[in-house]
Amino acid sequence: MRSLILAAGRFDDALKTRIAQDKEPRLDVFELSDALGGATVIDFGDVDRSSSAAVKIAARAAGPSAAVAVLGYQQRKQYDAIFTTGEDIGLPLAALLKTSRARCSHTMIAHTLYPTKKRAFFKAGVESRIDRILVYSTSEERLAIDELHVPAEHVERIYYHADQKFFRPNEGVIEPGLVCAAGQLLRDYDCLIEAVRDLPVRVQIAAGSPWIDSKLEPGAALPENVSWGKLDRFALRDLYARSSLAVVPIKENPYQTGIATILEMMAMGKCIVASKTAGQTDTIVDGVTGVYVPPGDAAALRRAIEGLLANPERMRDIGRAAREFIEREAGLDVFVERVKRAVLVGHAARFPT
Repeated sequence: MRSLILAAGRFDDALKTRIAQDKEPRLDVFELSDALGGATVIDFGDVDRSSSAAVKIAARAAGPSAAVAVLGYQQRKQYDAIFTTGEDIGLPLAALLKTSRARCSHTMIAHTLYPTKKRAFFKAGVESRIDRILVYSTSEERLAIDELHVPAEHVERIYYHADQKFFRPNEGVIEPGLVCAAGQLLRDYDCLIEAVRDLPVRVQIAAGSPWIDSKLEPGAALPENVSWGKLDRFALRDLYARSSLAVVPIKENPYQTGIATILEMMAMGKCIVASKTAGQTDTIVDGVTGVYVPPGDAAALRRAIEGLLANPERMRDIGRAAREFIEREAGLDVFVERVKRAVLVGHAARFPT
């Protein structure tokens, strides 16, 4: 089966070199390409190099993800199965495929379908050109089936992933009293700062994301026990390893915000305190693989941090259970196998033998 992966980002040889040097985690795009027998990957770099007028217009009007969708559509006849890494590519592609008689299946990851502009695609009936939609949370699964009226057999909930080989426990370097926090999107670092003010702990906030170019700065002067700065993935792994406790403070929202950071910390065998938002579901079992606190509640967050740091044995038990969960359900290799199976199932459903 000839497979095509349409991916948001830039996946070049320099990145492969850093992965080989253990400076970056393995990437699902590369691993899935191998699992699908050497699937072709089209990404933002291909958009930059394209001489197609349609691709250039799409890039200017709607951004690089839409342009990737146009590139994929132009090459549809060369492939049996197309996999899109997010709805930013998958929904425009599905709209284009509806206008043709393309003999290819289409499997799509849906990170979130809540925004109105994304729901509009379903009002136009694009679900008829998506054979499998993979979602990461129960809330997204219910949205797709109950509100967007996607047939239940076309929707599959799977866990997001962390590279369990890159993010791995290293208990020999743990620094007592060091608390780490990481990520950028919808983070409530003001709440965390208030929670740890005057506590006898050191807090390092790695405020940044490999998927967000803009820089996040603190809104006010930091207490003496809090430091702030963006780290690359290699330095971030070192911070995770050295930390006694990990915190992911999230502002209330309906998305599964923070899931990549949470899974990385879990893969490192860390005990995590995370905000229990409406969208943060299906991953942490409260008190078993992590600890939930209400979003925006600095007092509850402070109690959780103090209580856990005072009980190292409980933190070790939670961290160990978190790592076991990653190995069983949310490691990169498990994720790739699930996506590969979904692509094959979606293709077989469209073209039964």
